[in-house]
Amino acid sequence: MHRFRKLLSTLALTLAVPTAAAHAAPVQRPDLERHFTAAGTTGTMVVQRSGHRPRTWVVGERSAQRFLPSSTFKIPNALLAIDRGVASGADQPYPGPNPNVLVDGAPFLPVVCEGDLTLATALANSCIPIFQRIARQVGLRTYTRELARMDYGNHDMAGAQVDRFWLDGPLAISAREQVEFLRRLERGALPVSRRAVHEVQDMLVLERDKCGVLRGKTGYVFTTAPRVGWWVGWVERGEDTYTFALNLDITRPEHPAARMTIGRAILGELGALGASC
Repeated sequence: MHRFRKLLSTLALTLAVPTAAAHAAPVQRPDLERHFTAAGTTGTMVVQRSGHRPRTWVVGERSAQRFLPSSTFKIPNALLAIDRGVASGADQPYPGPNPNVLVDGAPFLPVVCEGDLTLATALANSCIPIFQRIARQVGLRTYTRELARMDYGNHDMAGAQVDRFWLDGPLAISAREQVEFLRRLERGALPVSRRAVHEVQDMLVLERDKCGVLRGKTGYVFTTAPRVGWWVGWVERGEDTYTFALNLDITRPEHPAARMTIGRAILGELGALGASC
């Protein structure tokens, strides 16, 4: 009995080690906030590294504050579209002409969104009307169930409008929650088909080089004051994966571009991007 108890104690200690490492306290990096300050904005970025040395870095105080997901929601939207058969895959055609979205009386989306599209090009260019069409086909009942299963943000669909809830609410998500969702996507741990996961992963590729792969998606919340910009994704570099989520206030014309400029600078300082690999 003594030997059995000793074995159980040893086993419990062994199992506790990776658990403790996985839930290690995030490392606050206030020094990296200078990138937001230099751009004249306020924001946050969360980066989680998985591999030999799991670690989470947090830049800025608003990492747990929820915002509308805007076009970053095209990631779960595309997953559900393929999983539910609403779209055949990345090459699903959406013939033009497609309507543009007006913001402050002017076209908001790139001109490419008005022509012939596929699911992949609609995602890459944040073509809202295509994903509104998809949302109406998926339906509120499915979103209510599946976003809860995915544990996506607050997964709040109460009183939601089926083709507006990621633009106007009530759905909202924090940078920390974006990272957790993307980590499950990267590991294939979401409750959707393997084919849907692989196709969406491929659609998110921004760069490939000898050092690894960068995947990402931007978002622009234009229905709030101030407006908010997102950049989320992950970097596969050797045996490590750096999953990230950045958001910032958009109060100047240059701030949308600053999403990726700031994000790349911070990822570079954390070792996720750079020439040496």
